[in-house]
Amino acid sequence: MEEQTPQEEKNKGGRPLKFKSVEELDLAIQNYFAECDPHTTKALVETGRDGQDNMLFHARTILTEQKPYTVSGLARALGIDRDTLVNYKKRDEYFGSVSAAYARCHEYAESQLYGRSATGAAFSLKNNWGWKDRQELTGAEGAPLMPIGLDSAILARMQDRGETPPVTTEDSGE
Repeated sequence: MEEQTPQEEKNKGGRPLKFKSVEELDLAIQNYFAECDPHTTKALVETGRDGQDNMLFHARTILTEQKPYTVSGLARALGIDRDTLVNYKKRDEYFGSVSAAYARCHEYAESQLYGRSATGAAFSLKNNWGWKDRQELTGAEGAPLMPIGLDSAILARMQDRGETPPVTTEDSGE
C-alpha cells in the first residue's frame, strides 16, 4: 500500500488544490504581472487592399499599455476565483506568495492616486483595501474648534464641569 502525502490526506473528500507547490503558484503569479506590464508583442495591422479588394495586413511589433494589477484579474489569470485565492492565502505554505501578490495589487491601486484620474483608484482602495475618507476638524494648532459666540471663559467653565461645548465648523474669530 502506497503512503499518502500530507497534501493528499488534506484533500481527501475535498477538491484538490490547483497549484501543487508554492513554486508553481509563484510562476503563475509572475506570469500575471508580466502580462499586465508593458511589453512588446506582434500585431497584424491593416496596410491597404490589393487589386482584388482583399485587405492586406502586415505584422508589426507594438508596445502594449500597462494593465491594472487587480486581485480579480490575478484570480482570473490563475484560473480560480477570488474566494479560492483567499483560501490559498490562509494556507501557511502559500501565505507569503499570495500576500506579496496582494501587496503588489494594493501598491498599484495606491500609485494610481497620483495619476490624472484617481477616482477609480480611490474607489478600489475604499472597497477592496479598507481605506476610508476621513475629515478632521480642529482649531488653531490642533485645538478644539471654538463654538460661535462662546468666549474662552465660558468654555473653561464648561470644561471644568465636564460638559462638552457644541462644535461648529465656522471660525470663532479668535
